[in-house]
Amino acid sequence: MSDRAREFLLDWFSGHVQPLPPVRRLAEAVRLATYCRTDAMDAGIALQEIRDATGGDLILKLIQALDIAAHLHQDAPIAPEMKTLIETQAIFESEMSHDMDGRTEVDF
Repeated sequence: MSDRAREFLLDWFSGHVQPLPPVRRLAEAVRLATYCRTDAMDAGIALQEIRDATGGDLILKLIQALDIAAHLHQDAPIAPEMKTLIETQAIFESEMSHDMDGRTEVDF
């Protein structure tokens, strides 16, 4: 994943992902994905870079971020900006991919 796309997504998620009830998360993820792609293009980041940085599924990454935000909101009463930073970083650091040999590599 490109550092530029990763940094853009970390910053973008931290500014847009907020805790929501479970029934609203899918619709919000779809809505946020549309805005994220638009903002990425406006920032000069190719959509392929965004696809690569999210493992091809921006909506899934947004759902994961929304889930984490909701759990952090319930479990850890800390500053809102810290919650968003923690949840966003956790998503990107926990990504795993399998290469052609079946080995597991961590993508950062």
